[in-house]
Amino acid sequence: MIGSVLADRYEIVEKIGTGGSADVYLANDIKLHRKVAIKILSRFYANDRNFVVRFKKEAQILARLNDPNIVAIFDWGQVENSYFICMEYVEGLSLAEIIEKQGIINPITAARYSVQICNALEVAHKNNLIHRDIKPQNIIVTTDGTLKITDFGIAKSLLEDNTKTINILGTSYYISPEQAQGKILSYSTDLYSLGIVIYEMLTADVPFRGENSIDISLKHINEKPIKPSILVPEIPEKIEKIVLKCLQKNPLKRYESAADLKSDLINFLKGKPLADEEKKEKEVSKQKSVIRKIGYFKFAPKAGEKKKEYADNEKEDVAFKESSERKDKKKLILTWSILLPFLAIFMAISIWALINNSMLKNQEEPVIVPSLTNMEYFSAEKMLQSINLKISADGEEFSNDIPEGYIINQDPVEGIAAKENTEIKVVISKGRKEASSAILPNLMGINIEEGRKILNDLGFENLDLKWEPSDFFQKDVIIKHEPAHFKSADLDEKIILFVSSGKEMVLVPDLKGYDIMFALSSLESLGFEIITEKIPEGTLTPGTVVNTYPAPGAEASYGSIVKVFISTIEEMLEVPDITKLNLENAVSILESMGINYEIGYSAVMHSIQKNVVLSQYPESGNFISQSEKMLLIVGN
Repeated sequence: MIGSVLADRYEIVEKIGTGGSADVYLANDIKLHRKVAIKILSRFYANDRNFVVRFKKEAQILARLNDPNIVAIFDWGQVENSYFICMEYVEGLSLAEIIEKQGIINPITAARYSVQICNALEVAHKNNLIHRDIKPQNIIVTTDGTLKITDFGIAKSLLEDNTKTINILGTSYYISPEQAQGKILSYSTDLYSLGIVIYEMLTADVPFRGENSIDISLKHINEKPIKPSILVPEIPEKIEKIVLKCLQKNPLKRYESAADLKSDLINFLKGKPLADEEKKEKEVSKQKSVIRKIGYFKFAPKAGEKKKEYADNEKEDVAFKESSERKDKKKLILTWSILLPFLAIFMAISIWALINNSMLKNQEEPVIVPSLTNMEYFSAEKMLQSINLKISADGEEFSNDIPEGYIINQDPVEGIAAKENTEIKVVISKGRKEASSAILPNLMGINIEEGRKILNDLGFENLDLKWEPSDFFQKDVIIKHEPAHFKSADLDEKIILFVSSGKEMVLVPDLKGYDIMFALSSLESLGFEIITEKIPEGTLTPGTVVNTYPAPGAEASYGSIVKVFISTIEEMLEVPDITKLNLENAVSILESMGINYEIGYSAVMHSIQKNVVLSQYPESGNFISQSEKMLLIVGN
């Protein structure tokens, strides 16, 4: 393609990128004399109707999105047996390249970048579009710090039919749980993906990794992310709260819109409370206000007594006020008659004391204590003798800064006025203590026995162990330590090691027969995350708990997911096992059963796996309603 001219206008200069289905070239626009980017659909996909439709749709989408944070489109056309899109050429690096080269991005910079991504998503969402593939590779950072969102190739309109659509999944590291499950998507899908992008900027890693895309997708559905601050302790609490809210499994618990997320990011940058924090503060303030009002509340009199009571109250108030004023005047006269003689005596004594003190000062002139710090002891002694002061040693201490035999500190300190012959106490340096301190290494993630040995070899003997439950660190592994790593500590200083006691285990209660609201409240109070699944059960009232997984009485780690099976009279379909079937056969079975589905593709190593169902969600044996969809992962 290098050197060729497309549409008699775009001269191809060099290839600048390769994607899953298209290549991107730098080109010169001969007519307007500017650099442009040309995206050309790969010949392997040019005959595939689905990919051609996607490619054309991307051009149409970009054409109606006009925003500084979205790459602009200039033209669209056909080249030989394929198609091309002419776009704005953005000079800069992708966010993925920046993270790869730089590692962790400063939280302030990460927040500023994220605000710009929110700007782009706001525009897309106002046009009823879900991007579905927000990831660092699709975000370009220009030389002046402006972000540009690219690749709307799998963007989806909410105005389209959402029942049986073939969904080319976004990159598995960044897809939302509802994408992985094949459920109907909303704008919060993009906010989940953006949450993972922010997580990666702050930690230089994604929250979920696995052996393959299916493994990672299931982790998005079932596992909680590790808190960013566990990986990078310096991450501010507010931006961590923002990330974790974006990464909620339930879309309803995420931010309602990109505008709401942007508002919280701006609050973080300005040092203001986040929306949830401000809401909590207002609720507390409202409660205090109610309490104050209740405190001053007076019961009204009965209707028949009301007028009389007001008149009686007014008379009593006037009488009480006049009586109080007379009493106050009498008290004031009596008080002054007693106090005046004492005040006269006190003033006479004070004047006599001032005169006497002045005379004493004239008799004895005070001596100003000089600075003795860093002075050799015997030299200090001679100097003090010359001004009629004395010196005495008040102990010795090691010092890395002051030489042996020299003074470390003194009492009284310099500048104090002292009488003659006052004794100045000083602490004398014993010089530098050999190997008195050492730099603490990073022991996080190391087994406690190995950590002990490392510290003992450095000379630290005073160790204190504190055990804490941890979802992330295995039992007997050091979570953190105080002082922290890379800090200097004295060898006799106490080193506190916080060691994992393993996951905090909680007993799953028996909730069979209870209504779902009680069950959810009970499980949440125990710290569990909950997912629900309906199953047909004609003998129970709809909304009653049939069972749980793990089963009642089993131990589960604190914060883990418990699945609650709820009875329903809704017609439910049992999910068949269609793994290892050819896609056409699998689709035929599902359509004959009336089950909706969505397809995601995963790259395979062997041709025998091509067009075969590798995995399905939900798995066989579960139940699904006619309004839900199965997700099929197919080899490609």
